[in-house]
Amino acid sequence: MMTIITVCVVVVTLLLVGSLIFDGHDHYDEHDYGYVEELYEKLEYISQCINELEKRLEE
Repeated sequence: MMTIITVCVVVVTLLLVGSLIFDGHDHYDEHDYGYVEELYEKLEYISQCINELEKRLEE
């Protein structure tokens, strides 16, 4: 009897945690990939800074 109650409590807990994790994640909406473009711009800036540092070190 105790095993059945424990299994039920675990299952309910997992369902609640899973619903909290996936709450607000609507997979049917179109995704906004604007953050990828921002990341690309930041990486481009870092690359330019590294290139400038390399030029300064060569002098």
